[in-house]
Amino acid sequence: MFKHLKIIVVLSLVFGFTLSSAFAREHAHKHTQAITSATPQLGPGEVVITGRVICLGCHLKKEKQAKAQCSIYGHTNALSIEKIIDAQGKSIDKLKGKIYQFLRNEKSDELIKDHTYAGKVIIVVGKIYPEANILEINFFKEKEGE
Repeated sequence: MFKHLKIIVVLSLVFGFTLSSAFAREHAHKHTQAITSATPQLGPGEVVITGRVICLGCHLKKEKQAKAQCSIYGHTNALSIEKIIDAQGKSIDKLKGKIYQFLRNEKSDELIKDHTYAGKVIIVVGKIYPEANILEINFFKEKEGE
């Protein structure tokens, strides 16, 4: 009786692990397809990020009581990362919730300066430079339905 119980427990664990692994792979695959279907192919070192645009000064003033003066010096947008995946569709969980400033170039200039983007969720293809908390944008668009 005890031997049969052990077998049932082991089989249940194996079956449960197999199902959860299959579900995780399918979820990651669907997530990758949904995000990258309308974006360019990823170049070397690029990732796909879903995040919320925030004004860094306004955010720090509200959250940390920083003495930001956006009304005088202007708004500077940054990205609060909600989801990030690499070229293989693997989630990079350690970067979720981090705030990255945009590397200023022709693809990011409008996004940095235009305060109407603040609060919007966008999808970005680009490179992360974690040592500098910088995101280099290759492509971005507003997330549909946001």
